[in-house]
Order: sequence, then structure tokens, then C-alpha cells
Amino acid sequence: MLKVSHNLKLHRIKAGLTQLELARRLGVRERVITFWETGRSEPHIEQAVDIARILQAEPKEVFPNMFVGC
Repeated sequence: MLKVSHNLKLHRIKAGLTQLELARRLGVRERVITFWETGRSEPHIEQAVDIARILQAEPKEVFPNMFVGC
């Protein structure tokens, strides 16, 4: 789970978004983003696709463990 959290944070920062901005675009609480970025939990697959779209990245770049072989 560490790799997912690390990649998510890097891509979010690269996109110039704060945790709060990403949370608002996804319709979740900021705490959820914090949990994902610290490895306490992971987004559902549908959320992962939405996150990648918002961050203008390929889902497998942000979430390599979820999109193996894609």
C-alpha cells in the first residue's frame, strides 16, 4: 500500500492540487485523501480512475498495484 500512497501524493502535488481541492473534486472529505496518502486505506477502483483523470495521469501510473497488466 505504501507505493500507492506515495504515487498518489506525488501526482497530486505535480498537478498543483491540495488535499482539500482533490477531495472536493471527488466529493469526499479531506481526511479520506489523507488516509489514502498515508497508506491507511486505498480508494475503490472507480475512485482511482476518477483520481487519475483529475490528476491528468494514467490510472496505472498513480495506482500501479490496482492496474497490473493494463
